[in-house]
Formats: sequence, structure tokens, C-alpha cells
Amino acid sequence: MSTPTIHVLGVSAAEETFSSIEDKSSASPRLRLHGRIAIHNQDDRFDQVKIRLQGAIRSTIGSKVAVEKLNSSTEVLSALAFKPAYSASRQMVEEQHLDFSCPLPSSAPTREARQNKSSRNGNIDGFVPSMSLTGSTYITRVTAIRDRHLVEGRCDVVYWLEAEFVHSRSGHVVRRLSCPVDVSSLHTLLQVEVSSNQQSESVERIAKPQTRSLRYFGSHSQPEVLVSVPRKLGFMVSDSSRLATGCRKLSIPVSVNIRAPTNARRQAQSLMSDSLKCSVKTQWYTRRAFSTGSLAIESVVKSDTVSTQKLALTLPPPYSSTLSDSSYTTHMELNLLVPESATNPSISTDLLSISYTLDLAMKFEMGNDDNVKSTYNAGFSLPVTIRTAQPEAILSRFSVDPLLGSLPIVEQYPSLGMATYYIGHHLSVAAAESINLVSKKHNRPHGITQRAPGNSPNIIF
Repeated sequence: MSTPTIHVLGVSAAEETFSSIEDKSSASPRLRLHGRIAIHNQDDRFDQVKIRLQGAIRSTIGSKVAVEKLNSSTEVLSALAFKPAYSASRQMVEEQHLDFSCPLPSSAPTREARQNKSSRNGNIDGFVPSMSLTGSTYITRVTAIRDRHLVEGRCDVVYWLEAEFVHSRSGHVVRRLSCPVDVSSLHTLLQVEVSSNQQSESVERIAKPQTRSLRYFGSHSQPEVLVSVPRKLGFMVSDSSRLATGCRKLSIPVSVNIRAPTNARRQAQSLMSDSLKCSVKTQWYTRRAFSTGSLAIESVVKSDTVSTQKLALTLPPPYSSTLSDSSYTTHMELNLLVPESATNPSISTDLLSISYTLDLAMKFEMGNDDNVKSTYNAGFSLPVTIRTAQPEAILSRFSVDPLLGSLPIVEQYPSLGMATYYIGHHLSVAAAESINLVSKKHNRPHGITQRAPGNSPNIIF
């Protein structure tokens, strides 16, 4: 038997089999890695192939090193599952291949999450993509003179695939393969939702008038403006117009409800025939931290990043469901470019933590027939969780193109059992003695400025 090779085809998400409706509603989608093993001149020295996918988080700060293993997965396949390969030049070649899939390793809940099951980190699905973070921090050394030293830190998330060709009766391993695997989140469809223990479907804010001295309805009182966004903000989808940058978009529906005073209904109806202008300033706060598991706060490397985007929109004229009602409603959709710093899932392990906060500052400008302007401000500071999207949600709202990524669709396809998230690069790796980290760098999306806040620690990733 010649040297076998392993081809990594990609990552997908499929629905699991559950024992009850409650289990299915509370479960997260399970990502699976798909691959192929190719061999030449197969012999009868083995009758089983054991495939094991493993992952680990390795954190180094100064001289301290800590390793957190992710939950591994193992698949055992029969040698009879190998199929002959066909070629266009001749019907059959000596090569045979075995297609396989195995669940991606997931992170275990942190000690804090295990102690407090109601923690909002419980919404994290445990998917940790391949990544490499570097930074520095100060460590205090207790000597004759107390001093502080700057030390470098690094955190790597690595995956590797092992295949053992085994003779089941004797237990003898005929051959062993090992290769690194890059599990990227670039093409994985992610869902963004507000991290909250409340069961409400939306988050509401009352918009406040900027200047009370401006009269909106002459001598009458000003209307009330209520702004709401859904708790499930939406999906991060690939932007087909910016394929080279790996840019993603997030579309957030926003509802604006205006309740006019009953004694100013005529003026309100006159106002509602005009459009409503809105300017929005969005800020993504990304907090990344890793440690060596020590309780000392100096051993934690932290980094806070802020990405800002500004939008200007014109909303449709508000409408009322009934003629006698003084409440009017209009809607808009915020199409946000997601910065590179916010394209990874939320992570919470004993060694690595990545969390996000999305700030939305909205300014609404209204006017009446007398050209009297009134400005209302509404602000949202939303701690958000980014997680792998549920397969049924993907199939009902998006189609996945291998080149363009996730695209909106109109029809629903409930009969499909699997949605492919990530069409990976085709790795062909022979037997490897060591495991090497495979990392990628992607350009930052256009139109987004990224800076470190003034009060952040002296850490730059």
C-alpha cells in the first residue's frame, strides 16, 4: 500500500436527531467536517479506519503555558467502504477513496457557566474557529523591589485530523496519518442575537427630543417616539460585491412607532404624509482576552477594539392601521458592514474569551407643514452573541453559493437535510510527523474605520 492522502473538503451543519421537542429547541447546530482518504494498491493488512478529529487552545504568556483540549470526535469505518476512483482517460484506476464526516470538536462550558446555568454565555454554541492571537501584558514580580515587566503572549486554536489503519483482530496499527486542519469561520453563516435572559422578542427604546424648546405642533405637546429592534438581529452574510475583502453584511430591521397627542391629530396626519429622516452611528466593540488559567489578573492578555460606521436613511411615511388611531408606524433596515474583528463566533472557555457589544445611536428628524423641525435621539447598547445559525433558519431564508456565499431566497426548502456553510480549500496532505498551525489574514472591509479606544489596555493585536 502506497502512502495515503487526506483531502479536507469543507464544513457543514446538519440537523441532529433528538429524543424530544424540548431537546431540539434548546440544542445548537452541530458542525461536521467532510473529508476524503485516498489510497493506492489497497491490501488486506487492515480492515478498519479510525478517524479522529481533535482541537486544542494553547495559551502562552511569558514562561507560562496552558493547553485546553476541545472535545474530540472519532469515527470508525470499515475498509469495505473504500470505493474505486474513476478517470476520464480510463474507466478505473488503482486509486480508491473513502468519504467521511465527523463532528467538529466543541469547547466545554466554563467553570462560571457550569456553576450558573442561567448565564447568558449559555447561548454560545461552543464552536471555536482556528485563530491566532498575540498581545502583551504586564506581570508584577515580587522581589526585593516590587517591579512590573512587560511580557508577550500568544494564543492559538488548532485542529488536526488523525487516521489510523487498523487490523481489528490483532489491534495492530498498519499506518497512521496526521494533518492540520484550518476550520475558518469566514464562510460560516452566523446569527447575531442580543444576549439577554429575558424572553421578549424585541428590544425597545424611547426616543427623547433633543431640544424641548423647538415646537413640533405649535403650542401642543410633542409626540412620543418608540424605536424597537428584534432580539434576533439577523444573519451575517457574505457581500457578493466585496468578495475580495471577505466582507460580511448584517441587516437589522428597525420599527419606529410615533404616537401623536390626541389634540393634535390633524397636524399629525399632515406630518405623516412626509418622510422621516434618520442618521445612524454604529459601533462594534470587540473584547478579546486569553490567559494561562491562573487566577492572577496580570496573566490575562486583553484587547478592546472599536469599529465605527455611519449611515443616513430616509424612512417611508408612517402609516396608521385605523383612521381613528393616533399611532403611526414606519420601518427601516440597517445594512451594516461587519468589521473583520467581529466575524468570529462568541467564545467563552477557561483560556479564551471573545465577546461583542453593538452600539446604535439613532437621530430622527421630523418636520410639519410649517417647516418646524424636531429631532429625537434613541440609543441602544446591545451585548450580542454571535453563534452558528440554525440549519432550518438558513434553509428558509438563504441559499448558499460556493462562490458568492449566502444569498437571500424566496422559496423554502424544508426537505433538505443539510446546508453547506463552508466550501473549504481542498487540502491534500500526506502523512505528517508534526502539526502546523494554518492561519489566514483577511483584508478589512471598506468603509469601516477601526481604532483602539483611549481607555483600553496597552495591547495591540
